[in-house]
Amino acid sequence: MKNKISLFKKIGLSMLFLLASFSANAGAEWNGSGVIKLMYIYPTYAIIEQGNVGSGPANCSNDSTWSIDWSKFDTATQQRIMSSLLTARSTKQPITVAIVDNACGPEGKKLTSGQIIF
Repeated sequence: MKNKISLFKKIGLSMLFLLASFSANAGAEWNGSGVIKLMYIYPTYAIIEQGNVGSGPANCSNDSTWSIDWSKFDTATQQRIMSSLLTARSTKQPITVAIVDNACGPEGKKLTSGQIIF
């Protein structure tokens, strides 16, 4: 039990640090909250199935997926995001992500700014 509490503290601190590392994004909307159903992790991007079905404000693919372009983040931030997503997926913790409103990401999916709320 002590390890679980420690893990959740680390996750919480990671999320606070992750959110603090990004200023409030003008021009972003929040995707619906939900558990991650599937994740496709590639060296240059990731596709996540979760959240609202829709094309988002930039008129991207009309489905329940969104994407992360790893090149937009430094290595440490990439690792924090990936760790957070893997933890959310394995614990079935619902998350909400900020979606960029003026661009689509890899494979035409909605693009996240990197802001994630557990």
